[in-house]
Amino acid sequence: MTLFRKILVLFFLLFPISNSWGVISDEVQNAVFNGNNDDTRHIRALAFNPEGTKAFLHYQNGDGDFRFIAEFNLSTPFDISTRTYAGDSERCELSGNAGGDRRIFDISFSSDGLKIFIARGSAGGEGGDDKDKIFRYDLTSPYDISTCSFAQKTTNFDGDALQQGSQADAAFGGTRPGNTANSRAQGVAINPDGKKLFVMMMQNGDERERILEYNLSTPYDLTTISLVTTAGIALTSSANPMSLFFSSNGKRLFFHDHNQHSVTQISLDSPYDTSSFTIDGSVDIRTKASANNISSELAGLSFSTNGLKIFLGNDQNDGTNDRVLEFNLSCPFNIIAGKCPSITENSDRTGMALAQIEIAKRTIDHATDGALNRLKWIRRNKDKQNLTNLNIDINFTNQRLASLTEVVKASASKVNKKNKDEDVFYWSEGSIAIGRIGDTSISSTKKIDTDAITFGADKFTEENGIQGLAFRVGRNNVDVGTAGSNLDTDTFNITYYSTTPIEDDTQFLDTFIGIGKLKSDLLTVIDGRNLTANRTGKQIYGTIRVKDEIKKDNLTFIPSGRFDIGHTILGSYKEVGTGGIDVEKQHLRTKKIRAGFAAVQDLSDD
Repeated sequence: MTLFRKILVLFFLLFPISNSWGVISDEVQNAVFNGNNDDTRHIRALAFNPEGTKAFLHYQNGDGDFRFIAEFNLSTPFDISTRTYAGDSERCELSGNAGGDRRIFDISFSSDGLKIFIARGSAGGEGGDDKDKIFRYDLTSPYDISTCSFAQKTTNFDGDALQQGSQADAAFGGTRPGNTANSRAQGVAINPDGKKLFVMMMQNGDERERILEYNLSTPYDLTTISLVTTAGIALTSSANPMSLFFSSNGKRLFFHDHNQHSVTQISLDSPYDTSSFTIDGSVDIRTKASANNISSELAGLSFSTNGLKIFLGNDQNDGTNDRVLEFNLSCPFNIIAGKCPSITENSDRTGMALAQIEIAKRTIDHATDGALNRLKWIRRNKDKQNLTNLNIDINFTNQRLASLTEVVKASASKVNKKNKDEDVFYWSEGSIAIGRIGDTSISSTKKIDTDAITFGADKFTEENGIQGLAFRVGRNNVDVGTAGSNLDTDTFNITYYSTTPIEDDTQFLDTFIGIGKLKSDLLTVIDGRNLTANRTGKQIYGTIRVKDEIKKDNLTFIPSGRFDIGHTILGSYKEVGTGGIDVEKQHLRTKKIRAGFAAVQDLSDD
C-alpha cells in the first residue's frame, strides 16, 4: 500500500461521515412549463446551463414533423418557480438537414455550451433500418439556443457495427435480435472532452435495454463514432428507460424509467467508463412527489450544477400542463441511502475536516509547550528569590479574561515578600501563531491564525522540585479555500506539570498531564451555499520528558527523550442547510516518541 493510500485510510478512520442521509427529499416544488404556443406540450428532455439561469425543455407533438427546444429564464438560479418563457424567437427549431425526425427523446450539451447532442428514437410502428439517430446542432454563443444550426448526424446507427457485441449484449447472453424496428435511442450524454458518447437503447418487446458507450476519435465528431465492445450496461429491470445524466466527476450515471416512474443510480469505478460499474438502486418518484403530479410518465432528467437538486419532467400525455418537479438531495449526486460520495471529492470539505484534526493536535502541543517553557525558564533563573514572571501586559475586551488577569497580578504582588520555599509563583505567557498548509490533490489551502494566553501558578515541593498548574485560553481561526469556508475554535486547557529537583541541570524528569475542551463554529461554503454547524470536543493528554548526563573519563554522554500521548473526542454534528452532512463522533489519538543522544569530550589540559 502506498503512503498516500495509508494516509487516506487513516483519514477516514479519524473522520467518519454518516451515510444515514443520502436520500432524495419529498418534492420541494413543481411548475408548469408552458410557452406562448400550443405546441409546448409532450415534454421529452430537460437541461440547464451551468449557472442555473436558463432551463431548456424539448417538446414534441404526436403529429408534428419537427420539434423544438424551448428556453425559460430563471431569475433565481435553479429555482423553477421563477421561470419565464424566453419567447418563440429563442427556440432551437430542430429542422433543416435533420429531416422529419420528430421522435426526439433526450438532449445533452457539450461542456462549453456550443453543441447540442440529440437522441432520436424510432417508434414501434416505423419500419426500415436506421431510424435511430444521434444529431449534433452547433451554437454560435454558449447556451444561446436561438443560434442553433444542424451540423451532422450518425449514419446507420442501427447497424451491427454500432449495436452488436458490447459488454451489455454479453450480459444478456449474446447479441440482440436483428429487428431494428423495436430499437429506440432514448437517452444521450457526451463527456466533457467530447471523446465519449453514451446512448440509452430501449429494446421494445424483448427486455434487452442497454446503455452503450462509444468513442469519438475526433472530439464531438459523430462521423468518427465507434462502439466500445468492452463496455456497456445491461438494464435487466427497466421497462422504458430514458434520459442519461452524469455527475460532475463522471462517476455517477442516472436515468429515469418512463413507465415505472423511477430514477436509477449507477456508480462507475472510473469516470465516464461503463466497463466496470455498480447499480446502486432506484427510487420510485411516486413516493416522493405531491399528489396528482405523477399522473402520467416521467420525461426528462437533470441536476443542478452542485448536484444537490434533481429535476424531473412530467409528461401529461399531450396536455398543456406538462411540468417540472424539483427535489432536494442531502449529498451531491446521490439518491440512494448509504451511497453519499466521499468528502474528498470536494477539496473544501476535505480541508474543513483536516482543519479540525489539525487544531486538535496543535492545541495539545501548544498547551504542553506552554508549561514546558515555564520549566525551562525556572531552570535558567533558579537562583532568583522571586520566580514570578508576569512580564506581559495584555488588555482583554472579554471581561472575564480581563478580571482573571487582574486577579493573577494582584495575587502575585502579595507574595513577593514571602520566603522562597513558601511562595506560590505566578506566570503568564502570550502566544501568536500564524501558519499555512498548502493545497493538495484532495484538500484546499488552510490558513491558520492562533492567539492564546496562558496563566500558571507553581511552587517548590519538599524535595525541591517544582509542581504547578497552567490554564490556557486560545482562539483559532482557519480559513479554508477561497469560497469562504471557515473554522473558528475556542480552546480551554488545564495542564499539571512537575519536575524533579533542579539543583543542577545534568538530569531531570518532567511530567505533564492535561485536559482540554474545544468549542467550534463551522462554516462550509459549497457552490455558494452556507452550511453551518457547532461542534464540541474533549481532550486528555500527557508528556514525559527525561534527560541524563553520564560522565566517563573526559567524555560526557547525554541521552534524552520525550514521549507524548493525546486523545481527543470530537462530538457528532449535523450541518444546517441543503446538502449538509451528518458527522459521527470522532476519536483522534496521537503518539509521538522523540529521542536524542549527544557525546561531549573535554579537551582541557587539566
